[in-house]
Amino acid sequence: MDPVLIAPGLTLTTALYETAAAGIDVYAADLSPFSWEQFTAPMSWWLVPDGSGRLSKTELTLTEDRDQTVKINVWYAPDIRGTDGPLPHSHPWPFESQILAGGYSEDRYLLVEGQVRAETGREHGQGSANTVDRGLYHEVTELHSAPGATVTLMLCGRGERGTWGHLDPATGTLTPPRQDDLFPERLRALNPHR
Repeated sequence: MDPVLIAPGLTLTTALYETAAAGIDVYAADLSPFSWEQFTAPMSWWLVPDGSGRLSKTELTLTEDRDQTVKINVWYAPDIRGTDGPLPHSHPWPFESQILAGGYSEDRYLLVEGQVRAETGREHGQGSANTVDRGLYHEVTELHSAPGATVTLMLCGRGERGTWGHLDPATGTLTPPRQDDLFPERLRALNPHR
């Protein structure tokens, strides 16, 4: 199969498809078989910007409802949101991320009785799973492979929209997500196919 350019920065290849399809077969068998046509449907992909507008990751949502979300992520950069130090985030749902290719390092933070407990440098390599509960705050701090070579299958449980946020590890202060007024413009710029 010939490579398919979805948008500048995202070219889908046979190798990437085979990695995603094999992961779906094993970890989300109810969504299998996964076809090349599903994989290369341009409107299914989102290119996600970081705080500077550069490509952070791409997402292909396979299914999404109140009880379950399943998506393929292709990572291009670590998920660091703070500019003056760590600014770990939580998620609106618990999830398990299957590392299908590549890998990453993660810093984790828990707020327990007003005290922040940190576990830094946690490694997640190909073939492993990263389980994240809703009360965990984390950051992906380093990719173990070239941009676009770390692929994960995210299996999310029941979520509650708007129930995630950020933790200041220095103070233990929790804050809701900050609205980035430039995010919609940055998102449009990376997604001319949508």
